[in-house]
Amino acid sequence: MAPRKPKSTADDDASSTASELPPILKPKNEKAKVTKPKAEKAKTDKLKSDKPKAVKKEASEKKEVKSETGGKKADGDGKAGEKGKDGKEKVKAVTGDEAVEVMKRYLKEQNRPYSATEVSANLHGKVTKTVADKLLKEMEQSGVIMGKATKKDGGGQWVFWSLQDAADNLSPEQLSQMDEQITTMKATLPTLKSNQRTLTTKLSTLLSAPTTAALHTLISSLREENKAKAEKLRGLKEGEVKMVTRDEVSKVEKEVKEWAGKRKKRMDAFLSLENVLMQGPWTKSELWEKAGLEEDCYVPVPK
Repeated sequence: MAPRKPKSTADDDASSTASELPPILKPKNEKAKVTKPKAEKAKTDKLKSDKPKAVKKEASEKKEVKSETGGKKADGDGKAGEKGKDGKEKVKAVTGDEAVEVMKRYLKEQNRPYSATEVSANLHGKVTKTVADKLLKEMEQSGVIMGKATKKDGGGQWVFWSLQDAADNLSPEQLSQMDEQITTMKATLPTLKSNQRTLTTKLSTLLSAPTTAALHTLISSLREENKAKAEKLRGLKEGEVKMVTRDEVSKVEKEVKEWAGKRKKRMDAFLSLENVLMQGPWTKSELWEKAGLEEDCYVPVPK
């Protein structure tokens, strides 16, 4: 083996100095990793994930309770007990064979074509539009009812109507009998209309007449009026009221005529004097104001 090279003194001094000096700490640029918040975050995430499950469970339980109560109401009287916003009871929708019977009976009663939308609307939602469209097409394919599309290729809107039973056709004798009934009814129609007008007039008269309560009130008021007039007549008969003789009446009338004539003469004289004075610088209002005159309140005496 080759002999080692001896260390220099300078290297020995540097190494000793480095060993004696304390180590210099360099700042760390990386942030310290915190493990605890991660654990807390995981816990919060777990709580959040568990909470919706509980809410969903409670919502499902409420839904089941609500459906059970709704079922009890519907089973109680055979109809849905809930009411809509307009206050009307909701119609319980039917499906299956019951819906088929309902629509079949309706088409037979109406005896005219309807679309699935019209059938559902006329039944007031007892059969939904989707169910009506599906079942009506199945009924048409099975021959229970008749149906036809508005377009030849089977597209467009479908209309359905009830089968026409041959047994419903009438014989010629029955048709002639119905014609006779129609003729008889047309002949009696004018008489019935006349009777209807007469009865309407009588009804209007009766309605305009006072009621029993109004008659009682009217009778009471007439009795009070009759009593007051009878009391007045009694006073006249017994001499409680002083009677005026014909001579006194004629004397008063004579005085009225006399003073009316004097008033007319004085009025003529006044008007003549007023016309003369108004030729001066005064107006009628100024003249009356200076003379202290007032409007004439004379009321003519009827003849």
